[in-house]
Amino acid sequence: MVKKSHSVKTADFDYELPESYIAQHPLEPRDSAKLLVIDRASGRMEHDIFRNLYRYLQTGDLLILNETRVIPARLYAKKIPTGGRIELLLLQKTGDQTWETLVGGKGLVTGKRVQVVAGPGAEVVSELGGPRRIMKFDTPIEEYLSGAGHVPLPPYIKASIDNPERYQTVYGHKPGSAAAPTAGLHFTPEFI
Repeated sequence: MVKKSHSVKTADFDYELPESYIAQHPLEPRDSAKLLVIDRASGRMEHDIFRNLYRYLQTGDLLILNETRVIPARLYAKKIPTGGRIELLLLQKTGDQTWETLVGGKGLVTGKRVQVVAGPGAEVVSELGGPRRIMKFDTPIEEYLSGAGHVPLPPYIKASIDNPERYQTVYGHKPGSAAAPTAGLHFTPEFI
């Protein structure tokens, strides 16, 4: 007998959150952010501060830290020959000059070329479904990231970045992430 499983939809997680409640700048010090604590047994909730997280950890608990640093993985480009603007988000390197990317823009099918602003040209070599593409850059894109790349922020952050280092975890040291693990941004060297 095969049991039917309930399919989960992303809409199941939608909720109303006023824009005024969304922080546009990180707090200083990092560990002064609010912490919501829920007692699973009773359902009781209480508010605390992140630096007090240690109070809730017990012997046997495990914290896993993603040691990767966020690379400036957001690239702006223009379609060749039309000049239409698109955005690329580098997700994962798949070869010497190829990357799995998310593409923001229409009409980027296999064989289409783009020119990265302040960077090399690139071609769509395969479509992976939805906005995912494999892009082959004319030269390794890593050489251009410091000038052409931008720190990818969530779409709900509208403020400009004054200090890109503030959007890195204090323990990240291996370049490679397309986005910061947001809870990790609250750790300080002293806390660790």
